[in-house]
Parts: sequence; structure tokens; C-alpha cells
Amino acid sequence: MNKTAVSIPAELIPEFEAWGKYTSRLFGKLRRKAGMPALKLEVHQPDIPAEQAWFWTPQWQAMEREADEALARGDYETFDTVEDLIVNLHQHV
Repeated sequence: MNKTAVSIPAELIPEFEAWGKYTSRLFGKLRRKAGMPALKLEVHQPDIPAEQAWFWTPQWQAMEREADEALARGDYETFDTVEDLIVNLHQHV
């Protein structure tokens, strides 16, 4: 399936949001009635530049959380010099 981005005037956003909330509730009720799981919708944040969109993907954010948790656990190493870092990297190859 081909995805296409569409720009809409900012003044129409509240109307689209209202319509989206209404249809989301309606389709959610219909899906529940049919015994289908709820849909997970992705929200495009227009204030994020296109060249930074990769950072906000669910996959990248999961990796960011994993890195934050490792830091919180103290699961990392520090090095006094770049040479020490390079030696350590070569030991893992």
C-alpha cells in the first residue's frame, strides 16, 4: 500500500480532530461489537521536521527507553581515553 502525505490548513485541524474523535468512538464500538480488537492509530505530529521523524517511530522510541533503562541500571562503561574505548570495542568483534 502506498502512503501519501497531505498538508491541511492549520485552521481546519480542530475540525479534523473533532471528526476523528467521533469516528474513532464509532468504529471502536462497531469493532467491539464484532469481537474485533481495537485499532492502534498513529498520530502525525506536524511540529516534527520530516528529517527527524525516524526518531519518533515506535521502534526507535523503544530503543531509547531500553538505553535509558540501561543507564539507570548502571549498565555501561566509561573510558579515560578514546584509545581505551577503541581497544574495548576491538575486544567485542
